[in-house]
Amino acid sequence: MNTRRESLESESGLRWLFVDMNSFFASCEQQENPDLRGDPVAVAPMLVDTTCAIAASSEAKIFGIKTGTPIWEAKKRCPHIKVVQARPKLYVEYHQQICEAIETCIPIDAVMSIDEVACKLDKVQVRPEIARALAFAIKSAIRERAGAFLSCSIGIASNKLLAKLASDMQKPDGLVLLLPEDLPQAIMHLELQDICGIGPNMKTRLNQAGITDIAGLWAADAQALRRIWNGITGLRFHALLHGADLATPVNPTRSMGHQHVLAPEERTMEKATPVIRQLLVRAAQRLRSDGFYCRRLCLDIKWVQDLGHHFDECRFQETQDTRVLLNTLMRLWSAAPGLKPLRVGVVLTDLTPQATHQPDLFDQPATAGLTTAIDRLNSRYGRGTINYGSSIPEMTSKIAFQRVPKLEEF
Repeated sequence: MNTRRESLESESGLRWLFVDMNSFFASCEQQENPDLRGDPVAVAPMLVDTTCAIAASSEAKIFGIKTGTPIWEAKKRCPHIKVVQARPKLYVEYHQQICEAIETCIPIDAVMSIDEVACKLDKVQVRPEIARALAFAIKSAIRERAGAFLSCSIGIASNKLLAKLASDMQKPDGLVLLLPEDLPQAIMHLELQDICGIGPNMKTRLNQAGITDIAGLWAADAQALRRIWNGITGLRFHALLHGADLATPVNPTRSMGHQHVLAPEERTMEKATPVIRQLLVRAAQRLRSDGFYCRRLCLDIKWVQDLGHHFDECRFQETQDTRVLLNTLMRLWSAAPGLKPLRVGVVLTDLTPQATHQPDLFDQPATAGLTTAIDRLNSRYGRGTINYGSSIPEMTSKIAFQRVPKLEEF
């Protein structure tokens, strides 16, 4: 009887703990540089007013500055704001320290992005008082191991969707438990777009279906949401919103690519050529590192002054050879219009896992050994030690919020 009573007492409905770092990139900069502490800070990909903030400190957010705010607007809103150039490698290093700190308290089940992780609670940790104590232990471990200026908000709920929602409800340095018996009252004050998975387009579709607030969303039946989402995703969303703990679908890797916003002095096709080549070299190295071959290369160029995009692609036999891919890229590049590029990008797609690659005995790349040697030298002595062709300017790796770069990519 005692065992059964203890088991029932532990069935709180809590299963997941979600850690969301507050103003992560800006907080890393404040941790590194004492002169930035306590001041409004915006992190930008380059130090020009025409770019946008990719992060804003809590002090900057008071002035309405957030991710996506143009730097010229940020300076207008807050003339004393300090703008710093992004240092992606630094943020990956802090990400690793934070993950190590969290894992002194609980194993990480999933890295959701560079500043978010999800942890599955065990049968003891699901008890609210223990889950709360665990959250405070995680906060303390992060401060001690990563730095006092790195705070996090933690949400605890029955699934990852609700735990993430809870982590957003109290910032900075918050802690929110969403118990099943508290729903939906505890979230009724939120906006539709506060829930992960509801962006501007989905909000419009919900509004067109007569759902304009959380109350309407909660009251909608599963089939209604299936129609709005136009598929099974709507059924999943309904179940998750009402507390079901569903397994996250495993999405196979479909493409690898990089893009880069050009500095003003690089906005000609000639000066952008080394940049697009370096983006391809990085993508090809990732291709080999992650064990894939590709069959299609896509080139995307966004022109200045809202002149639209240029898109081109080429298909070929499966390859992971940088020289072959560079030659293909340069053919597409030379065929592009001679306008002023603002952003350039390259994507390798139609991927095949290395284990299922079917080699062609009559078409073995002559540079396979050279490519492997270059990868090893760059891995040992630092990226860019050996380049393909002419000298390539150094660029920092872009932080992809859905994929944390490996340190060797820098």
